[in-house]
Amino acid sequence: MKHKRAGLALTLMGLASLAVHVPAARAQVADDPEANLVEELVVNAKLPGPAWWRVSDADTTLYILGTLTALPKGVRWDTSVLDHRLDGAFALILPPESRAGITDIPALLGLRNRLKSKQPLDQAAPELAPRLAKVRAQLGQKPDSYNGWSPLGAGMMIGIDYQKQARLDGGEPDRTVLRLAKKHRVKTRSAAIYKAAPMVKTVVRGHSEAAGRLCLEGVLSEVEAGTGAVQTAAQAWTQGDVRVAIGGPRNFQRCIRSLPGMSDMEQRATADEVSALAEALNTPGHAVALFSMRGLVAENGVLDQLRAKGFTVRTPGD
Repeated sequence: MKHKRAGLALTLMGLASLAVHVPAARAQVADDPEANLVEELVVNAKLPGPAWWRVSDADTTLYILGTLTALPKGVRWDTSVLDHRLDGAFALILPPESRAGITDIPALLGLRNRLKSKQPLDQAAPELAPRLAKVRAQLGQKPDSYNGWSPLGAGMMIGIDYQKQARLDGGEPDRTVLRLAKKHRVKTRSAAIYKAAPMVKTVVRGHSEAAGRLCLEGVLSEVEAGTGAVQTAAQAWTQGDVRVAIGGPRNFQRCIRSLPGMSDMEQRATADEVSALAEALNTPGHAVALFSMRGLVAENGVLDQLRAKGFTVRTPGD
């Protein structure tokens, strides 16, 4: 079970396949560490295809491809720069990875009962009932769809249906990058490996009803924005238009960052990414990395921290 660094959203969406997408411990919204961007890093790509940033010291260059959480199925992008940079690379550095072993699956599946509810969803979140009705219709679902779930569980199920409608492929662009890395015989390594089960247990057992409604509201906002916003961001990504690519709806991040322990986990993931890149700079030559685009250019994000450590950071326009 892997995740990209987009507010750790893919961790939760990966768990959604086990019906264990999770809520918040408090209704209070955590600070958004990726709200503010380092403007001089938000530069459109000069080369064909998606945007790349470069981090270097005297004898090493790291080429970092900024990615989105997922791409709509069928989206094509120019891989010529990627293909060239993988040639001779000593490593492909990937985002932190969450793993759940086979022995964890029964416990994770058991947690789904905590996302169930005997109370009708419209009664559990009456303030959201009109929006729920519209979203059900938008997704082609029946009027009683998502009943039997708590607001948090319903938000997870709505998110799955929206992914299907938007034809989002959570495996891309990673799958293409890994295929080309194999072609060039480049060894891959994750910035860090986390155990998924303890994190999920903490989140599921610690959520509150108010936080569950907050998460449901975030999912509804994403769906209401329509699939057009996703398509626009994806096309901008393929063309190296950084600002448009990262400018899509981010309402669901309010849920992610208010989950118990998730804010700390995101900070840990950023620190692990910075450490992995800094360590790679000890090896002469060049390597390729694949990280969340917004996480790269955020204030105190990956590139901002590497620049503070004295490494040279170049933008896609350099």
